[in-house]
Amino acid sequence: MVSPGLRAVLVEGARMGDLDGLDVTRGEAEHPVCGDRVCLSIRCSADRIVEASWRAAGCPASMAVAALAANVLHDVAAADAPALLRSAIAAKGGLAVHERHAEVMALAALASALSRSGDRGSGA
Repeated sequence: MVSPGLRAVLVEGARMGDLDGLDVTRGEAEHPVCGDRVCLSIRCSADRIVEASWRAAGCPASMAVAALAANVLHDVAAADAPALLRSAIAAKGGLAVHERHAEVMALAALASALSRSGDRGSGA
């Protein structure tokens, strides 16, 4: 069961959906066994994530971690984003062993979005 802190983030539902614009990149990840999917949209400027949004389908942990990522990845250095997300997950009560795929997927989606942002020459 998702921790109360992560559940509260999910119930709030802030920043759900896609960002729009030419400066937005998206990264997606899917769990090969359970089929959970996470998509993060990010807007970068230079080497910083300016804002983020999320979409997810699957278990509550996957959706909650995606929502948390979008909440904490605002005006942060791109290089610091993975550690910041891990720290935020821990601060919200962490994940049970069977939920840790949610963190892996969110980090993979983030890495994919950052890679695409760098490909566009944003410097991220």
